[in-house]
Amino acid sequence: MALEGQLSDFNLAEILQLLSSQQKSGFLNLETNRNMVFIFDKGQLISTRDRRSRSRDPLESFLRAYGFFTEQQWAHIEYIAKNSSLDLTEILVSESLLSEPEMDRVLKSLAQEMTYAGMKMRRGRYHFSPTKDTPPGVKWRYQLDPQSLLMESARRLDEEPQLKEFLPSQAITFSQGKKVLPADKLGETGRRIMELALAGLPLGRIIRQGKTESFIARDLLKNWCEEGILLKHDPAGGDEDADGEGRGFSVKLSSGLRSVPLAILTIALVGALGWARYTMVPVVTGHPGQGLREAQLKSEVITAARLFRYQKGEWPASLNELVRSGQLSPTVKRTTEELGWTYELNQQRDSFTFGT
Repeated sequence: MALEGQLSDFNLAEILQLLSSQQKSGFLNLETNRNMVFIFDKGQLISTRDRRSRSRDPLESFLRAYGFFTEQQWAHIEYIAKNSSLDLTEILVSESLLSEPEMDRVLKSLAQEMTYAGMKMRRGRYHFSPTKDTPPGVKWRYQLDPQSLLMESARRLDEEPQLKEFLPSQAITFSQGKKVLPADKLGETGRRIMELALAGLPLGRIIRQGKTESFIARDLLKNWCEEGILLKHDPAGGDEDADGEGRGFSVKLSSGLRSVPLAILTIALVGALGWARYTMVPVVTGHPGQGLREAQLKSEVITAARLFRYQKGEWPASLNELVRSGQLSPTVKRTTEELGWTYELNQQRDSFTFGT
């Protein structure tokens, strides 16, 4: 049976529960400002990618939004895609950019984030097209119980207001707190987020380079701050320091570092912080590093715009909108204006230009 209607009458949670309980197979399409597809096989979710669709591949959007690969790696991926019939999942695994377990985790994270985003939607249409057997054309299928996706999405919806209150600005930075969490106590995602945080990067860049969902990155940072592992520094004046002492960057090399390699890593992070702070200084014409700085500025704007599009379903109308959403630092916007660069949105082509 086909199923269709308005999300205002029948929300995603109710639809997923119905398809799961009746063990349906087929394609569920959500038509909103960010179109989505959920593909089912006997009540289990097996993919959120419809290769028949002309819309941007949500897997590519997810990987770009959260900094999985460099621009050079993306250029290599695009070259292979143009000169072969391989799916993106096949390219990434065959080129050893992701292992098979990593690919499986990424696709399931994508499904979780899409479910979470879909549960917040109250406008738009849905349409379920049933199939008699397993839906055709699915690449890299997996099996996820919709109930587990809904339970985790409900938890995130409950905790999102606290996250926004605790981390209200993407310009917030972090430094080492009084407690030190040994590296062997962290998983791969935790280590990466911790390294980015101790390098002095602002929250927005941690999210864009964290290789994980925005919610997970923010949730980890919030928990670490509450446990005293990190100190939060809000440029708006909301720094946290348990003893009210100096709020500058500090790293404790003696109290919690268990090994020489970890100490070396921390020293390297301090150096990375110095570089990160240097890059916030406006470009000086004729400076030997001007070309590098300009390339970095363009990369920051482009990355911020991609994350905005992934989260909102459309490109930002202006750099001001990127700043208001917290995706871009006001300092970066001001520097690009001093260079005479402009941002122009082309809605007809679903693209933008940025530069002189």
